[in-house]
Amino acid sequence: MATDTQATAPAHVDERAVVRHLKAGIVYAAIGVLLAAGALAFLGGDRETVFTLDRTLTDASWTLPTLPTVIAMAAVVAACGAWMLLGLRRGLFKLASAIAVAAIVFALISWSVSEPGMVFRAESILAGAVFLSLPFIFGALSGVVCERSGVINIGIEGQFLMGAFTGVLVANITGNVYAGMLGAMLAGALTTMLLAMLSTKYQVNQVVVGVILNLLALGFTSFMYDQLKKTEGYNSAYGVPSNALDGIGLGFLADIPLVGPVLFAQNIFVYVGLVAVFVVWFLLFRTRWGLRTRSVGEHPAAADSMGVAVNRLRFWNVTAAGLVSGFGGAFFTLANSLAFTKNMTAGLGFVALAVMIVGRWNPLGVLAGALIFGFASQMAEYLDVAGNSIVPGPFLQMLPYVVTLVVVAGLIGRAKAPAADGVPYNPGDK
Repeated sequence: MATDTQATAPAHVDERAVVRHLKAGIVYAAIGVLLAAGALAFLGGDRETVFTLDRTLTDASWTLPTLPTVIAMAAVVAACGAWMLLGLRRGLFKLASAIAVAAIVFALISWSVSEPGMVFRAESILAGAVFLSLPFIFGALSGVVCERSGVINIGIEGQFLMGAFTGVLVANITGNVYAGMLGAMLAGALTTMLLAMLSTKYQVNQVVVGVILNLLALGFTSFMYDQLKKTEGYNSAYGVPSNALDGIGLGFLADIPLVGPVLFAQNIFVYVGLVAVFVVWFLLFRTRWGLRTRSVGEHPAAADSMGVAVNRLRFWNVTAAGLVSGFGGAFFTLANSLAFTKNMTAGLGFVALAVMIVGRWNPLGVLAGALIFGFASQMAEYLDVAGNSIVPGPFLQMLPYVVTLVVVAGLIGRAKAPAADGVPYNPGDK
């Protein structure tokens, strides 16, 4: 009898997932309807959108009628929303969301570049999006390593600044841009070492320490910048030397249409960033070090009982994470052949924290989130330079930050940080 009762017991239903699906379905359906209505109201039937490959195949271009394209994409978005409302199978929610988001992005691109004389230069824009995603990749990877270890790293912005300043200074003094990279990494590691010491040995509030380190880095780099300007023979704010990095093509791979310019004809920072994502992922989820790192971030007492020196591991993990964020700071100067200026990171270290959360503390998720923000930044820059966009330039510059707020607000309730993140540990605690 008990067996029969157990056999006929209803399956467990995750009510939160059902509610989330319903809310998402309503939102996507509403976006689809509003997108179609806006297209009918503001788009003329004669508008066209031109897509072209501008780096490998000079004559390859495609022209689409803008109004039917936007309406078709709006129908796809609304259909995904209706599918969610009708109750799609478990596991298909992410697929439906991905299809809806892709349709929204394609519709907005088609609309925004439909002005006369505008063309969507696919290869240049996508290559620029990958390049502009780099600070988010390096900063978020640093945050992932720290927070997987149980230490909150709010100081990514300061590590960026120290890396940018030290990198260009060392590169100028030595005349070697690669020496500048090493200097930037060392500066980032020393900055995070201070965070690691204060958070593990003295157990100071990690958020407060991170904020203080950001202010310290801003003040230090600004002071040193002003002092260097006063020195005799000052050379244009210590610009990058003449052997600055250019694009590096990987042979015939760079000639592959679309994929070649985007992935295989890039700055060395791009290759390092993409490799770093997969290296960190492999180390975190496929090695003994990764298992221990995740254990001290989730349940340090259990790790301690197995012989793991929790605070020592946290200290060195946070210090090593500074190498990554320091290298990311060099992006702002060395990768762009720019001189250092005060506060040139412009808050992107905090956006990197948002990317880390969007990526759910997973390097592969970080890569996806960083590419979203990089694409938003590139589109803002491209439409602003084009000049005849219907959207004002200052508003376009806000776009990456608006995307940050929208994405984090939509996912923050579902993203779960490591259980011991930000919690100090004393050996013997339970």
